[in-house]
Amino acid sequence: MALVAKSLRPRGAGRLLAAFVCCAMLSLTWHSCDFVSLSTSGRAQGAPAGRTIQRPSLVTSAEASWAPQYSWSQASFAGAAMVSLVAGAALRAKHQRQRGPALQRRAAMQEAKLEDLLKEHSATITGLKAMLTDLPEEFDDVKLLRYAMQHPDDPAQAAENVKEVLAWRAGEGKNIVDSAAPAVAKAMEGGKWDNTPVLNAAPHSDKINKFITPKQMVVVSTKTGDIVTCIQAATIDSEAMMKEVSEFELIEFFLYAREVNTIVAEQRTRATGNVVKLVAANDLTGVSSFPDKAFQDALTGSAKKAVTLYPGYSGPTVLLNLPWLARALVGLLAPLFPGAVRDKLKFARYPMPYLENLPDVLREPNRTMFVDDLGAVLES
Repeated sequence: MALVAKSLRPRGAGRLLAAFVCCAMLSLTWHSCDFVSLSTSGRAQGAPAGRTIQRPSLVTSAEASWAPQYSWSQASFAGAAMVSLVAGAALRAKHQRQRGPALQRRAAMQEAKLEDLLKEHSATITGLKAMLTDLPEEFDDVKLLRYAMQHPDDPAQAAENVKEVLAWRAGEGKNIVDSAAPAVAKAMEGGKWDNTPVLNAAPHSDKINKFITPKQMVVVSTKTGDIVTCIQAATIDSEAMMKEVSEFELIEFFLYAREVNTIVAEQRTRATGNVVKLVAANDLTGVSSFPDKAFQDALTGSAKKAVTLYPGYSGPTVLLNLPWLARALVGLLAPLFPGAVRDKLKFARYPMPYLENLPDVLREPNRTMFVDDLGAVLES
């Protein structure tokens, strides 16, 4: 579903309310788990400086070492992945409506232990292996867990999902798959992320990277290794971009980004014992209208594919720097959302002015502040 809207300029309470509702709708049409801070203190829900709360440390220093910070340009690819993630959240919600409240809360927990989730979904995983006897070697229990999480207690549906993924990876998506894996391996040589090989291997990057840079999108890692992509939509000239880039080309670019991010997420999951997710943070600073319709269609198209081709990876979407009246209305309107939506869509109720120049998030102390603030929002 593509959304089309006129200007959202704040010319009154009605406009601001409309902006709030439309931003929430757009985030569920787009997508994106969980943030954990090693720090024992952090700012509550994006609270202004000086307003702190105490939170216990949830991970060890060894786990934290497996959370490198990287940006795609550093931001191009994971930024693209983020917009794929946004729509995925809404689509995932329908799969979780059959789950009880306890399982929904479990899905939203900030630190999902691999061992615990393997036990929780063991019946579905066992059913999958019984129905799919010729799986590739890499489709072990950890890999199949993602499908079980996407289709809880439904091995038949999960098996169909696996078949779709294998067919795509061997056919239409083979070039993306074959390009991403060696690019990630080369990017990680030497123990520090080098984005150049990933950038060079991306489909249509020669066109797209003129419009998607670290000024528009950045990527950071939480202390547990979750991959967080923050997009500042107002800085993307989507109309100009879509005059040079086709919807098909942009969809391919986004799916390549998702492939790269899921490779990293899978590696971190196996190394840390935490089930790593992909989280989207949408910074609404300066937003006055929705993106170009063709851009939205590309986002929606890639999101529909991503929810099938990369199941079980999407975390929550977080809306940052909402208009002041919209922030005030969050407390009133958010409880009216269905439970599955509340689990997947979070609102920061305080402004984060340090996001005005997005690349600053990649430098300390802003990076730590950003991760702590996001953690507080997700805990709310």
